[in-house]
Amino acid sequence: MFLSLRELQRCKCANVLSLLLGLPRSVGRLAIPAMMALTACVPPSAVQFDEPYVGVPVDRAVNWRGYEAGTGAQQIAMSGRPREESPIDTKTIYDLPALVDLALHANPETRVSWEEAKAAAARLERNRSAWYPTLTAMAFGQYFKTSFPIPGSALVSTGYSSVGSLDLAWTLFDFGRREALVDAGAQRLRAANFAFNRKHQEIAYRVASSFFAYQATLAKVTAAQQTLDAAQANSASVQAKLDKGLATRPDLLLAVQEQARASYDLQDARSSVTQIHADLTANLGISPSYTLQLIDLSKLQLPAKLVQSVEKIVDQALEQHPDLMARLAELRAREAEVKKARAEFLPKFSLGGSLGNQYWGNVHTNPPGNESYSASNGVGTAMLTMEWTLFDGFERSNAVHEAEARKEASKAQLEASRLEIMRDIWKAYADTKTALEKREFALALLKAAEESYAATEESYTHGFSTVIELLSAQKDLARARYTEIDSRATLLRSAATLVYASGGQSREESNIDSETIGRRIP
Repeated sequence: MFLSLRELQRCKCANVLSLLLGLPRSVGRLAIPAMMALTACVPPSAVQFDEPYVGVPVDRAVNWRGYEAGTGAQQIAMSGRPREESPIDTKTIYDLPALVDLALHANPETRVSWEEAKAAAARLERNRSAWYPTLTAMAFGQYFKTSFPIPGSALVSTGYSSVGSLDLAWTLFDFGRREALVDAGAQRLRAANFAFNRKHQEIAYRVASSFFAYQATLAKVTAAQQTLDAAQANSASVQAKLDKGLATRPDLLLAVQEQARASYDLQDARSSVTQIHADLTANLGISPSYTLQLIDLSKLQLPAKLVQSVEKIVDQALEQHPDLMARLAELRAREAEVKKARAEFLPKFSLGGSLGNQYWGNVHTNPPGNESYSASNGVGTAMLTMEWTLFDGFERSNAVHEAEARKEASKAQLEASRLEIMRDIWKAYADTKTALEKREFALALLKAAEESYAATEESYTHGFSTVIELLSAQKDLARARYTEIDSRATLLRSAATLVYASGGQSREESNIDSETIGRRIP
């Protein structure tokens, strides 16, 4: 169900963290920073036709922390630091909201969408100018020499002249042409503002995704180092038993082989860090040469469960999704263009006039004598005109057909966007639900693998297990560590994707109840 145009003007976007994912109030402000970051900027309120620039965002970026602390009624601009000043603070430990703040200040894509919104406001102002009269000042001067034949001779006049005037042109009535242009411009300004909001959401989502991927890669490096340490300890243990005659050389070679494999996995994990770091800095809009201090992935609180049904999320998204609202505004603009094309069949009434002065100076005639004279004469006209094109080779008819076809195409695009949003939400919801379940199994797997490895290691020390069983338990523990890291990053990324797909929800509609929240996943 879509909003009316008046409701669209009052539409507000706010934080969706508390709406989608249930967390106790004590950790609500810290959990899933991605949800905080993915909140859209406030869409424009009703565009004032006398001040169209009021509908333009106040700055190309908003401060997410300041926006969360405020009422959400106004956009809060980034702090006014000089552009040439580096936005990077090497002493700060960045969490996700801080990274989003950095991206919105540094990423040039935010400026592109901001300037496009300003251009849409300028186009609206240009369309409004058609309601005003046009006043043109004109002046010219010339030297002239004229010859008129007369019997036996020629009458020659020489001198100079000048003319100055003010010309007025004013369209009084055009059967809705100008009104349709202004309506189309106002709708496209709304569309540009919704696109501006969506761009902020997109950048926040990209930063969140790359942040989770980067932190997961660092965690895998740590896990690989732990696996290598265990492999080295196992090799030393097998070597000690071999020295005492309690192990064979094949046992030692197997242990050395696993140590070499662990060393390779560690280097492979380290090599992935550079590429993932480059992706993160690209989304932030900064050079890869910068080294940032980031909060550890394990310190991020994970969601406990989904507290809303997918149907409710879809219904809310269809009411306020920025992409859908932009498509709806574009459809209204196309409808206004149809009205203008049809109005071209009707006449147009205009008022025109001019007021000026014509001057002749130092005019000589020969013959009859060499006298000269000067003259000044005021001139003025006023007229009311009707302009009505009766036939133009069917140009206007085809213009109407084109405008109507564009309107129908916009309707189809709106429906396609609606279906795409529904599909993305259903997919993201299913992925998040699956990620929550996989997280439970990943934790259980890691716990079991740690206990199994500890028991096998102790058993091997006392001579009750073989080296093959020890190395097998070591590999199982390494895989369980990777699985736990992947499950954490996947859950955070899936939750962020669900928020991004839904386009942001209303803070007032959140239904958090800390007493009914299930066990929080560590």
